Amino acid sequence: MKLAHLLLTAATTGILGACASVSSPEGGPKDETNPSLVSSTPTQGELNVKTQVITLDFDEEVQPNKLNSELLITPNVDNKFTVLSKRERLQLTFEKPLEENTTYTLNFREGVQDITEKNPAKDLRLTFSTGNYIDSSRVSGKVMQLLTQTPEKEAIVALYPITDTLNIRKNPPYYQAMTNEAGEFSFENIKEGEYRLFALIDKNKNSYYDNESERIGYKENPISVTPTTDSVLLQTVRIDTKKPLPPRREQFQDRVLLTYNEGLTSIKGTPVENPKDSILYKMQEDGKIVHIFAGNGFTGGRAVFSVADSAGNQSVDSLTVAFEGKRSQLIRGAAFKVAGGKGGTTATYRKGQPVTIEMQTPVKVTGPEPIALLADSVVVQNIKYPEQITLDKTATELTFTLPATNNKINQLIVKLDSTAIVPVQGAPLQLPNLTIIKAEEKGTGSVKGAVVSDYKSYFIQLLNSEGQLLKEVQNQKTFHFRNLEPGAYAIRVLVDEDNNGKWRSGDPKLRQEPEKVYMYPKPIEIRANWDLDDVRLVF
Repeated sequence: MKLAHLLLTAATTGILGACASVSSPEGGPKDETNPSLVSSTPTQGELNVKTQVITLDFDEEVQPNKLNSELLITPNVDNKFTVLSKRERLQLTFEKPLEENTTYTLNFREGVQDITEKNPAKDLRLTFSTGNYIDSSRVSGKVMQLLTQTPEKEAIVALYPITDTLNIRKNPPYYQAMTNEAGEFSFENIKEGEYRLFALIDKNKNSYYDNESERIGYKENPISVTPTTDSVLLQTVRIDTKKPLPPRREQFQDRVLLTYNEGLTSIKGTPVENPKDSILYKMQEDGKIVHIFAGNGFTGGRAVFSVADSAGNQSVDSLTVAFEGKRSQLIRGAAFKVAGGKGGTTATYRKGQPVTIEMQTPVKVTGPEPIALLADSVVVQNIKYPEQITLDKTATELTFTLPATNNKINQLIVKLDSTAIVPVQGAPLQLPNLTIIKAEEKGTGSVKGAVVSDYKSYFIQLLNSEGQLLKEVQNQKTFHFRNLEPGAYAIRVLVDEDNNGKWRSGDPKLRQEPEKVYMYPKPIEIRANWDLDDVRLVF
């Protein structure tokens, strides 16, 4: 059977327009009663229905409410209809006769409401058959978002008979339901058989999976639907199949910037002439911009860059790298680089924390005390190189540990010696003073625990309250996440069920299901100067 979208066209009359303009009379109690169905043609459960007209009579005046999106008719058929509302009656007229020997269910959800306070008719559903029996098979279940293990509300749940050449990428569902606030769904009065089952977060409201920004849930095997079908769990995931595109290049004397269309998780650069050499790079936090530097024997020329995004999509590009033009001015002088935050000339730190200063260009350190800490113009401490300072492999980041200072000192000035910190190329640097504001000494906490599982390969992840990944360890029977700011966290485990060292998030062909995700069932509350040590991850 060839299926298409069920379309709704509104046939309005003067009476309908008049009804739509009725408002509550002034004074008197507010109408809080939902309209109730008094009678219908056909009746609930009626057999051998031949009519093309569905009539519903209520105990008060009603009107349609967004029936094009609210009304779900299953199974789906290519049969347009018009709707007429007249006082207590709502009437649907189909253009063509209904299919023979078919059980139909009309689920109006909140598609009918009274005309006074717009109270919806609750649980309004009509089931009838054009044959001599009502289909009695059913299936219910729940839809969860895989990576958060939270319910998916208002997800489309779709059934496709495996005997048809239908699929969710090209055809609307044969049977369709929608999840409630708890992510629950239910199909009733459907024909017994084998079906493909999907759940879709349908952003463009067309009932197709045609956009990779939409989340999709699926079962890798068909389900058998009978009157006693077990509950089914669907877990949605976003499947990204788009490879990173070749980058846009900006060339400077001291670096080359590669800008990609999406964030990367890894990059490897190999010079064509000397493939054993490795190219120095630094990736910005969002992963979209990569800074390429000279060094390790590489001074420019043809190079091959292999990159991957968070979904594992890979691409390989051959590019010509030339260090030429002006020196980059991405950072003026120097700036703090705060983990998880933006750079700038002011930052907040606690004693014992690493302080990273990002330079505008690769530098070399030529003096023994290139950094001084001042309070009220008085030197508190000179920071020595290389004993207390490290210079990263790109020669653009100086890092030292903030020492303990007098408790009365709330602000420090970081003074950089431009005679001891000099650029690898070009004119001397103008290095501004930087300001460190000492954070309140409220302390940090930690969480540790143990894994109880027969799985051999897995990733234990610490997430912040927004669900962002902060820390990760792999294949450890015990774990300990330290130096955590007080607040709420979550722990997630990605289970590598096939032991290939990777976690599979989804299959573009919608056949192989994502690998297992376990969420620790309670929020992790971190307190200052406290170790939470009784977490057990059982999966």
